[in-house]
Amino acid sequence: MEILISLAGKVADYTVGAIGRQFSYVIFYKANFKELSDRVTDLEGKRDETKHRVQNERRDLKKIEGRVLKWLDDADEAIGKANQLQNDPGHAKVGCSRWPFPNVVARHQLSRKATKVAKNVADVHGEWNFPEVAYVLEPDIASTSIPSSSKNFESRKSIQDNVMHALRDRKVSMVGVYGFGGVGKTTLVDEVARIAEKENMFDSVVTIYKTLDIKTVQEKIAAKLGLRSFEAQTIGVRLNLLRERIKREKTILLILDNIYEAFELKKVGIPSEEEHSGCKILMTSRNLDLLRQMGVKKEHFRLDVLNEEESWSLFKSEADNLDREPDKHGVAFRLAKRCGGLPILIVTTAKSLRDQNIHVWKDTLNQLEKFGDEQLQEITYSALELSYKRLRGYEMKALFLLCATIGEYITIDYLFKYGMGLGIFSNTNTMEGARDRLHNMISALKASCLLVEDGTSTTTVKMHDVVREVAISIALRDHHILAKYRDDLKEFPPMDILSECSQIILFQGGFRELPEKLDNHNLKFLYLCKFDLSLEVPNSFFEGTKILEVLDLTGLNLASLPTSFLFLTNLKTLCLDQCILGNIDAVGALKNLEILSLWKSSMMKLSREIGKLTRLKMLDLSHSGIEIIPPGIISSLIKLEELYMGNTSIKWAVENPYDQNENASLDELRQLSNLTALELQIQEARMLPRDLIFDKLERFKIVIGDIWEWADIEDPTLKTLKLKLGTNIHLEHGIKGLIRRAENLYLDEVGGIRNLLYHLNGDGFPQLKHLHVQNNAIIKHIIDFTERTRIPTPFQNLEKLVSFPNLDTLKLSSLNLNKIWKDNRHSFYKLRNLIVENCDGLKYLFSSTMVESFSNLIELEISECHLMEEIIATEDRDNNIVTLKEVGFSKLQTIILKDMKSLKKIWHSEFSKVKTLQVKNCEKIRVIFPSSMEKAYNGLETLMVADCDLVEEIFQLSSDENSGLEQTQLKKITLERLPKLKQTWNKDPERALNFGNLEEINVMSCINLESVIPCSIATSCSHLKELRIKWCGSLMEIVALKEEPTCSTIFFEFSHLSTLVLWNLDKLKGFYAGNHTLTCPSLRILDISGCVKLNLYRTLSTSCHQQLPDEEYIISTQQHLVAEEVIPNLEHLRIDEADADNLFQSQNIRSLFNNISFLSLSRYEKEVSTFPDQVLQNISSLKWLLIELSSFKKIFQDKRLPNEKNCTKIQKLSLNQLPNLQHICEEGLEIDPVLQLLEYLFLDECSSLINLVPSSVTFSYLTFLEVVNCNSMINLLSPPTARSLTKLTEMKVKQCDSLEEIISKEGEEITNDISFFCLETLVLDCLPRLGRFCSQKCFLKFPLLEDVVVTACDRMKYFSEGNTISTPKLRKVLIAENNKEFYWRKNLNDTIKNMFDDKVRSLKNLNLSEHPELKELWYGQLQNNIFNNLKKVVVHKCDFLSDVLFYPNLIDMLVNLEELDVRDCHSLVAVFHIVNSTFSEETKPRKYSLLKKLTLGSLPNLMHIWKEDPSTTLSFQNLCDVSVVDCPSLKSLFPLSVATNMVQLEDLEVLRCGIEEIVDSKREPREMIKFVLPNLNALTVNNNDIDVILQSMYSEDQYNKLERLRVTTFENEGATFPYWFFEKAESLESLIVEWSSFIEIFHDQRVASEDGQVTISTQLRNLTLYQLHDLHHICKEGFHIDPILQHLEKIDVDQCSSLINLVPSSVTFTYLTHLEVANCNRMTNLMTCSTAKSLVNLTTMTVESCNLLEDIVNAK
Repeated sequence: MEILISLAGKVADYTVGAIGRQFSYVIFYKANFKELSDRVTDLEGKRDETKHRVQNERRDLKKIEGRVLKWLDDADEAIGKANQLQNDPGHAKVGCSRWPFPNVVARHQLSRKATKVAKNVADVHGEWNFPEVAYVLEPDIASTSIPSSSKNFESRKSIQDNVMHALRDRKVSMVGVYGFGGVGKTTLVDEVARIAEKENMFDSVVTIYKTLDIKTVQEKIAAKLGLRSFEAQTIGVRLNLLRERIKREKTILLILDNIYEAFELKKVGIPSEEEHSGCKILMTSRNLDLLRQMGVKKEHFRLDVLNEEESWSLFKSEADNLDREPDKHGVAFRLAKRCGGLPILIVTTAKSLRDQNIHVWKDTLNQLEKFGDEQLQEITYSALELSYKRLRGYEMKALFLLCATIGEYITIDYLFKYGMGLGIFSNTNTMEGARDRLHNMISALKASCLLVEDGTSTTTVKMHDVVREVAISIALRDHHILAKYRDDLKEFPPMDILSECSQIILFQGGFRELPEKLDNHNLKFLYLCKFDLSLEVPNSFFEGTKILEVLDLTGLNLASLPTSFLFLTNLKTLCLDQCILGNIDAVGALKNLEILSLWKSSMMKLSREIGKLTRLKMLDLSHSGIEIIPPGIISSLIKLEELYMGNTSIKWAVENPYDQNENASLDELRQLSNLTALELQIQEARMLPRDLIFDKLERFKIVIGDIWEWADIEDPTLKTLKLKLGTNIHLEHGIKGLIRRAENLYLDEVGGIRNLLYHLNGDGFPQLKHLHVQNNAIIKHIIDFTERTRIPTPFQNLEKLVSFPNLDTLKLSSLNLNKIWKDNRHSFYKLRNLIVENCDGLKYLFSSTMVESFSNLIELEISECHLMEEIIATEDRDNNIVTLKEVGFSKLQTIILKDMKSLKKIWHSEFSKVKTLQVKNCEKIRVIFPSSMEKAYNGLETLMVADCDLVEEIFQLSSDENSGLEQTQLKKITLERLPKLKQTWNKDPERALNFGNLEEINVMSCINLESVIPCSIATSCSHLKELRIKWCGSLMEIVALKEEPTCSTIFFEFSHLSTLVLWNLDKLKGFYAGNHTLTCPSLRILDISGCVKLNLYRTLSTSCHQQLPDEEYIISTQQHLVAEEVIPNLEHLRIDEADADNLFQSQNIRSLFNNISFLSLSRYEKEVSTFPDQVLQNISSLKWLLIELSSFKKIFQDKRLPNEKNCTKIQKLSLNQLPNLQHICEEGLEIDPVLQLLEYLFLDECSSLINLVPSSVTFSYLTFLEVVNCNSMINLLSPPTARSLTKLTEMKVKQCDSLEEIISKEGEEITNDISFFCLETLVLDCLPRLGRFCSQKCFLKFPLLEDVVVTACDRMKYFSEGNTISTPKLRKVLIAENNKEFYWRKNLNDTIKNMFDDKVRSLKNLNLSEHPELKELWYGQLQNNIFNNLKKVVVHKCDFLSDVLFYPNLIDMLVNLEELDVRDCHSLVAVFHIVNSTFSEETKPRKYSLLKKLTLGSLPNLMHIWKEDPSTTLSFQNLCDVSVVDCPSLKSLFPLSVATNMVQLEDLEVLRCGIEEIVDSKREPREMIKFVLPNLNALTVNNNDIDVILQSMYSEDQYNKLERLRVTTFENEGATFPYWFFEKAESLESLIVEWSSFIEIFHDQRVASEDGQVTISTQLRNLTLYQLHDLHHICKEGFHIDPILQHLEKIDVDQCSSLINLVPSSVTFTYLTHLEVANCNRMTNLMTCSTAKSLVNLTTMTVESCNLLEDIVNAK
């Protein structure tokens, strides 16, 4: 009772509803934890997917969106919490307390936590909405080659103003700028982009420099917008995806700089003006006609050269110090004039003449004066060539030409690799020295304006396109360097040209084959980048290139290297990057090789031949698939200076002299005495020798531990250490030495540290920029100067130093800290980002005296610090409360607070500069901004509050109305899942604060919110762009009724509102309860669903309103939208049936919907609903159609309008929750013309759909296909349809329970190949009946397939029938989406087979009938003990069985099997066929089976359970439960060895079998059969087996422990109950008699022996009589009860139709406690008075369905 009282106390404070909820936690304990587990799995998948995307984007040197990183942190936290709860030791206590029922307190607590954590996990999952996770940083203005000073010239300013004016004009969609090369067009558009972004003219600004071709433009725009890189070879593959991505931007400026030739924008994926009015394009070209061909109309502007004054001004500024050298003025002025006003020429010439004598100046002037005024382009080229000639030395010139020829994006690492091979850095002795030289040379080229900074990356540089053109022409003319790219390389260059070249660069050409031999004895550098896996390199290709020094083969499939590699003995640099590599042993012949790069190539094992490259200085294996490095290779490379093995999964051996390892150990690094650069990733710290010293390392990135991701290294130039050691850091001498030099340091589970500064490096960390410390329970302080007394004398004044002078980011996670800072206010003065999470000891973060020490802090994030009550505390160092002048965080921009249990105060006055505030799951917060903080948050721009259960108000305003009106900067507010929030503002702030800058309002799941914004805000926020409100069940109006009643009409003017979303607002009646008008001229997205009281639309025919001005509409208090005024402007519309019926009746439907590109038709729920066909006939602009939650049986027709050319042709189709939909197209008919250009198809929960489309239908344009929860579908595609999917790039099939194959058989053999030319991603998830992708032996080709996921496809044994699959790029099959674990075994079929075997191997329970695919394994030669983990096997109606279930090959499985259930298998003759050991095997030990329960039923042909006696092979001594039913051919149960060992048998049931004997005496002499069943507890027999079972006299004591006997189916007339058996079963307590024809069972007198003693001592406790229709009485009238029944406690009688009463009056039941009688239809009374009086212990009596019963007790 104490437990129940305790629980009652806990819930006493809640309402009745809450009480129910509290008890539900106890009841649904398991369900809640199951839901938690499912939600965690979903979130883990989404998190891992996002991490992979982030990793890929970082590899592309992109910047990750802050909101994505925040979401990843949230996801990790949510998963961590969930895992912690799931592993809570309290689970062990929930089973039982000391009372005989579950421990309800423990269950309640854990279940309630599970519910809360599951909600948090779901919320985090729901917040994922990242179409893109990264962006490319636009280059800084300084990155252009034209200096910023030129932008201020009047000639530029006027053009710039004209361009800006044109871009602001709503009627203009294209603007062009044209002029000479080098005139400054790029500089101009860069400035335009900067101004457009600064003034927020567009949501996105994307600049594409040097638009070479359609494919390149696609790739670059996609990259800028965060889409995946386009790797497909077909340009149009992702056209629609790009178009849709651009259209998602409400306004976007695309700048296409330097167009060389015309192309169609629609072929790129750039929408037309009609498709997307918010998309503007700014183009530059050297040719006006080209701009006109591109579609520029009148808005084109010529950018002329600078005038004389501007030229002279620019020349002077770039020449530098000209004012100090008056003797050069005259020449300088003439030079400036001679440059013809071209900025690039002026700048290049001026800079090249710096520090030159007057003679050089005059010579330059003489050369420039040779050109006439009409030769400006030639002058530019000549000036640039002069700059080139003045470069000092051959090396500088060679590097300049190399930069120009290797491609548009110049990677410094590749410059280094190529430059080393070509001897450009020949005067350096080391690789590190060569790198220094390279950077110095790059700086010099930048100083000469021949290179420019790349603002997007620190690892690349850029070159102006004019400079590149000049350089390429110089390279070809003077040095025979041939560089060809993309469209200029449609055919392989002629041999007569190639034979004279010294360098050949061929990038992404269209050629399909190489010549047999490249005959060129001058060639030193060959760069072939193809990314064509079908291109083969002939064996003799390199025979004529013997002096080759640098070779780069990128993106090829090299099963083996050409044999002509043996001729390349002069080779210095070899790059085989991004290749599929097989045998590369030929590299062993390259004795002079110094650099070998296998970056991002797929090769499992490193060739031993590499160990012969004793001159190798650099080895790059990073991002490759290498797992095995044989011992001795690395230690042989004694000259190695740089070793890169980052982001690899090499299985390093742990050094052990007694082990023979396949893999090398890291101990081999000791031999590399020259090593200066190392990148290394290892999973376990023990792989790294502790005493391995890295003193010479100048650059390093070392990641140790399984929790770190290589891709999380944001700045690749920093010295990085990520450590999870699990040991004391002071034992890791080599690593500890590197810590002192690290710039990026991550520490996890690193022991031996209490005070980070003193215990890691007492001298401080002057180089450290990023520090992340987590999971360390003993760290107490980051810095604590109180330890200075224990520091040697030289450091006594250490507190005066700055310990972390350059630290930018500090993250502390899961640390046992009471304080972070302790009197060290100056140690973090450069800190910009601070993250503190799960530090439960902290009560506050800053003291008020510390704030000023963090003057550079920009972002602050705090989470899971459960003791923290406030962020800033007014304490000094002695814990005294102090009052000081408040000093704010002067640069703090962002605050994020999450999962804080005790935090009571969010906002401090010190936060006045903060722009962004996020508050999530802070349990004690009731008000975000209390009245005391009024006007302290005026600078805030973005606010998000979510999951704070107690929050009642966001803004609490004071009653002081005389404080004056102030403007706030709040632009975006998001409120989610705030159950107690009733009002955002506690009062209308009209006299105190103006919120007129609001642009976006999002409110979701605030169930008690009655209105969203006060009236004064609604009337003033004219900048509002987006309003979204979802799942607010109490919301009645969006705008609160004005506090002061007014009769006048209120005007709400939302001139910028483009998006209005209202979902599931059950009580919403309108926008405002009073008289009002609402103006929204910019509305483009109207998404309203589930607002049942909102009568939304009316047409003009029913309107009484006057016609409004263009693009405006008015809503009165009736809240009707005038369709003719609203819908024509819309691009996105969601509509339910009621509104749709009204709108589609309009006669002007075509003009009404002329701009709609997205349409959702929802909730056509009537059984007779038909699809509104007029939608497809009249909405020509429609691109995406979503149909959901409807009862349509058919949507698309087989034919449409007579003029099919003019009908709607959608590109995207989503069908969701259409349970009655039977087909998309009918069998035998061609596809509806509406779907002919379909590119995207998504189906979910279309449960009546049997297949996707009939074989007559093709999808030639489809790029994306996903099918989910279509449980009637048996196959997905017919072969003709599959062949048509030539553009399909992504296919996902999930949770289709009946799906058996993807490509159907169609009843005939598939003879032709099926090629999925563009398929990159294939996901097969939870398809329990899927056997094959294709079950016929057709040849399947997947040339681009790289990502395959196969999850829960239990029947999938092979991918396709036979080894007829081509997947040249595939190297892994993931076990789940967003999961890093994968399989790979040679090819796709072998991999799927390996996954299948592992899946079978892991099974504990198996229903064999459901897995016909196991037949081959079951009866075949088993390998690796594949069934050995099975505990239970069920075999019901199994069609593929032979005559025996278990052959000798399965004997090992029987050792561990515990339960076997076999029924309805007509082919079985024997269950076990276990062959006894032969003479030679007799020394093998006998095995023991764990089989406990054996059930056999309905096996008509079963003759043996054991075909042979397994006496010497296997013992079945653990059998305790045997049931054999309906086996008429079975003659005996057990062989002798089995019978004699069944000492644990407790329950034996034998029914309707042909049993003649228990033990098979035919195989053993009867006199030898002596067995005992000492523990037999339960027995079931019938009439056929009674003689055999009950009269088996193998032992007198056989039934001594029998407690339960079931006697059944004695159906013969006159059958007598085997009463005599009671003599054998003295312990019998329960008797069940059923389905028999007994007239009587029990005797009426005692059975006595000759001496008068009772010989039957059995005393039953429980008696059940069922279906005994001939039974007249239990005891005869007038006789005493049988002594066997005297102690009965329970009687259950059912279906005994001849029984008139229970017992005669002479019978008493003194011990009876339970009586139940049912369906005894002749019984008139139950018992007599005397019998009733004896029932003194009866507690339960049930009597039912006895039709003639008159009395329970007969009083007569």
